[in-house]
Amino acid sequence: MNKEKFKIAFITPLMIIGGAETYVINKCKWLIDNRFDVLVISEGGENVSNLPQGTIHITLKGISLPPLVFTNAQYNSFKQKLKTILLDNKVNVIEAHNSYPIVHVASLYNETKIPFCVNILSELSYRRNPLLKIITKKMNRFGLFYSLTPQMHEYIEGVTKLKLNPNIIPIPVKAIETDSSVSAQKYILSVSRLSEDKDYVKYLIQDFYEIYRKNESFKEYKLVIVGDGNLFNELNQLAIHINRELGQEIIQLKGTVVGKDLEKLYQRCTMFVGMGTTLLLAASCAKPSIIAGFTPETNKSAWGFWGENNLDKDIIVINSPKDRSPVSFQLAIQSIIESDSRRISAGNAAIKMFNENYDYNSIMTLWKSEYDKIIDVCKKNEIMIEKELKNYEWPIHFYRQIRRIVKFFKI
Repeated sequence: MNKEKFKIAFITPLMIIGGAETYVINKCKWLIDNRFDVLVISEGGENVSNLPQGTIHITLKGISLPPLVFTNAQYNSFKQKLKTILLDNKVNVIEAHNSYPIVHVASLYNETKIPFCVNILSELSYRRNPLLKIITKKMNRFGLFYSLTPQMHEYIEGVTKLKLNPNIIPIPVKAIETDSSVSAQKYILSVSRLSEDKDYVKYLIQDFYEIYRKNESFKEYKLVIVGDGNLFNELNQLAIHINRELGQEIIQLKGTVVGKDLEKLYQRCTMFVGMGTTLLLAASCAKPSIIAGFTPETNKSAWGFWGENNLDKDIIVINSPKDRSPVSFQLAIQSIIESDSRRISAGNAAIKMFNENYDYNSIMTLWKSEYDKIIDVCKKNEIMIEKELKNYEWPIHFYRQIRRIVKFFKI
């Protein structure tokens, strides 16, 4: 492989502030540092500016949308734009992310023949998404299906009712560098995209309010929430109401924070509540890190401190109460604030598990070999993959016709 001419394309829905977008940024940085060319295609967002120097980013309107929202003519035009971008940029391999970038890339394979893999960064993408299920089943046959954890794999199999054999590769997280000049402050931090699958934030706010109202020892603490999304206004109104009732700002919604400013928030906090990449970043700072849930049955509770259970190396979010004992956010926070020894032990457990299981360079070195494998598999099975993905096109046309009927009769 001539790495100077080797180009990897990440096709992802958006580059807003979130774990999936940080995942893309971290991968791009390592690849560019190791003399690969990198292209990112998305609908844009605040995190485009944080892509490392040397990354080519192209904004493509519609890449995050399902094919069913397009008319036939619109979808053909959209696919032609995507095809032109990929061919003009001489892309060697594509890493397609959930949900709909995967669908669009698969629909173009017969025209571009560019090797690609399906990389699932959120298992919730399979809810009410039959097209993704079909493509996953087909690509799994060729070993071109990837996910992040065994727990994610188990959840996907449960939702899809498929027997799958994914390549499981952990999140490549670039640890936050320790800054001895940053002093600790009294606040609990949560960083997330404020969307429906991060609804735990609402329950965290409510529990923190109860702690503050009932316990004098918490009067110096605040809850700091970083992130933006379609729940921001609702959560902001809740925070305003609580702050007004108590006569001071104990809950702060900071919106989008990036770069060194965000790193300082991680370094200064007393403890962290969250999931996924943000949870791992907090662990890299040796912070006690409460694991949150992102399903209706799990998002109301705290599910332990990451690193204290041997299973945690494969768990960065809770999607099922299986094998876990929940407590309220209130009790979990109290256990840390009321005991220095508890805070230190939980923080030490977090950074120990992070260091043992999430080495950035090792994970990206593995991905380097995986990109070679993806190309080899696609070349050896080109005709078979082409046939599989050609047969998958009919569900798109079928669902589009159903949509037209529903719209016509206003069902």
